[in-house]
Amino acid sequence: MMSYETISEKIELEIELIFEELRSGISEREDSRAFGAMIEKRITENWERICSNLGYQAVKIPGRRTIFDFACSIENKLFGFDVKTKDLDSTRYSDGGVCAVGNLLKFLANDKGVFMIIEFGHDKSTTKNNSRDIEYIRVAPLHCLPENTYRIENLGTGQVRLNYTINQVWDEIDWGRSYNDFFDIFCNLAITHYKRVKADAEKRIKSIEQFKNGGYQNFRFVR
Repeated sequence: MMSYETISEKIELEIELIFEELRSGISEREDSRAFGAMIEKRITENWERICSNLGYQAVKIPGRRTIFDFACSIENKLFGFDVKTKDLDSTRYSDGGVCAVGNLLKFLANDKGVFMIIEFGHDKSTTKNNSRDIEYIRVAPLHCLPENTYRIENLGTGQVRLNYTINQVWDEIDWGRSYNDFFDIFCNLAITHYKRVKADAEKRIKSIEQFKNGGYQNFRFVR
């Protein structure tokens, strides 16, 4: 039986080797996206070697719209890896965004893929000015995270977001959770979200209809 915990551990160790020399004192970027892009670029440059070292087969990304940054085939199963960089400064906001609900379900159910998160926790360096230290690296499959980690936001398609970092829930990960068990949890969450969105949308439609019928005077949303 495939062990997600073992695979996560092996990938994590290989990635740690790449960043060992940069563990302390990575040049700080004002834009956190630029910092994340630097992390992604370094993994991309080493991805084929990482997979080769572990006996996995590196897979090319189909296109820019893919929900993951790197991929490989393990025992004929597709694993997609998404890099998340978490600024550990408590004053910095992080929305925990992952991807659209539909795209996640298509990848897991239709493609039979495993969606993995590679999380980098980073903070201001204590030894070098204008630099950042990587405090930790965690790797885990999304479908094994604790139930209270998932949330869905935004109207329209709905966006999957995480309430906690992988590091925060590390000891609560259910490494043996089946896809059916995950789908039970996630689909109930998604249905609740879309029902709420539908109710909100109907109220907004009613508000605009009243505004239109009232000669475009005194607009307000119906609560």
